[in-house]
This record gives sequence, structure tokens and C-alpha cells, in this order.
Amino acid sequence: MKVWFITGAIVQGDSIERALESGRELLRKYNIEAEHFRRNDIDYTVSSDGEPSLYAKGERVSPPDRFIFYGAFDAVMEGIEEALVAMGSVSVNPIESKRIAGNKLKTAHFLSREKIPQAKVMPVFRSTPVDIIETEVGIPCVVKPAVGFGGKGVELIQSRVEAQAFLDELPEIMSDGVMIAQPYIESSKGRDLRVLMVGKKPYAAFVRQAGDPEEFRSNIHQGGHYEDFKLTDEVISLCERTAKAIDLNLCGLDLLFGEDGFIVGEVNDSPGLETLIKKVGFERFLKALLSA
Repeated sequence: MKVWFITGAIVQGDSIERALESGRELLRKYNIEAEHFRRNDIDYTVSSDGEPSLYAKGERVSPPDRFIFYGAFDAVMEGIEEALVAMGSVSVNPIESKRIAGNKLKTAHFLSREKIPQAKVMPVFRSTPVDIIETEVGIPCVVKPAVGFGGKGVELIQSRVEAQAFLDELPEIMSDGVMIAQPYIESSKGRDLRVLMVGKKPYAAFVRQAGDPEEFRSNIHQGGHYEDFKLTDEVISLCERTAKAIDLNLCGLDLLFGEDGFIVGEVNDSPGLETLIKKVGFERFLKALLSA
């Protein structure tokens, strides 16, 4: 079986290559030919007449049996995914599932349909009255891009004046995405629970804690650290329902420490491979690839 790991414009591929190198013996055991490509390594054609063409690093190749993306699911990545699926490849996480997980607003809609507890989400625009934000999500609140990861663009709004200043700086027409506002959950300040899912089952979890006690974000990218967490029935049930609702075979779920229990904060459809393998095990990961 041929499997491709494809990284986006922002994600560095070194960690992917290290992870694959560490598991070469298991890859051989399962007869898996695994390769890593950056998105700009891949060229393809779309045709209504005849077979489409696929190139990797300038060489014409046959499509992989399975593939998985790491990074933001932008228009370039979506085009590659559509092309590979059209050629008969299987995405470990389905295209539609990635579209949902890559957009926090879409994710919120899907979780809402299944009555899955989550942090309330409200899209905000330059024209949105501060009164509505204060009424619906409260102030202080957290604002962030609907599309993005790693804590980038996330801000804590602590007053009406800050909220109005934030809105005034938004363009009247946001062609590159939507900003959303969510309640600031004091009980989860600077920490969350990352759960690693394989085959829609939770296998490992760890609490991410901000390094700075004044920091409200818990992202490791922002200088935080983590410690292992023993999975509970509550966490297992919540995570299985979430992965099933969005149909993600591999994902990382970020749960917030709500006052009355855990709630879903964010869904990451491409959790770090090195951490995933370290916490879950390479063999379980490979079995998930094979069963996708």
C-alpha cells in the first residue's frame, strides 16, 4: 500500500519525516510505502476527456492508496485532495470532514446538531453591535479567526471599549474568512485537554498548560507545556460523539474545563504526527490508516 503524507504551506515537514523514519520497521511489516510531500511538490491535471495526470517532485507517478493532510485546508490543499480522490485515492479524513474541521464556525454548526456541549460561537463583523456581543457571549470574550490553528490571531477582549476597537479594525468585507467570538471561560484559563483520536477512539490525552500564568491560551506553539491525563468515561463519550459527528478517523480534540464539565473547544483534523505516534503508538496509527 502506498501512503502519502502531505504538508501545507505553514506546516514544516521535518517532524513528519522523523516520525516516518522512526517507524520504518513497522511500515515494512505492514507493507506500507510511506512518502512525505509538501503541497508544492505535487502537480496534477483535471480533465473531462481521458485520464488526469499526477506528478510528485516533477516525476509522473501513480496516485497513492491512502493520503493524509497536515496543515490548514486552504484552496490549494482542497484542490489536491479533490484530484487525488478523483484518481481513486482515499483520504484518511474525508474531504467534507476536513472542510468542517478546518472551519470553527462549520464545526460549531455540526456539533450543535448533535447537541454536543461546546463553547458558544458567534460570527462577528464590523457592523456587529457591541451590545449583541455582550448579550450573547459576554465580555470578556475571546475572538479568533474561524479558519486557523496554533493560537494565531486569538485575542482576549476585556472591555466594551476593546470590543469596539477590535470591530472598528475589521474590514467591511472579509474576503479571507470570518472572525468569531466565544465566551471567555475563566475555569479553563491557560489550559485545555488535548485528546488524540485514532479510528474515532480516544487513545491518549494530556492537559496543555500555558507557561505564563497571565496567558489565556494553552497552545504548545505559544510556549506552554503538557502533562498526561487519564481518560475518563465523560471524556471518552464526549470525544467519540464529536469524532462521529464530523466523521474524523484521526484528530485531536481540544476540550475546555467548563464549570459543569468538559466542553468541546476546537477540533484539529491533523494533530502533530510525532506526538500522535509517541502517545498512541505507531502500530495503532498504521491500523487506522489501513482501515480508513
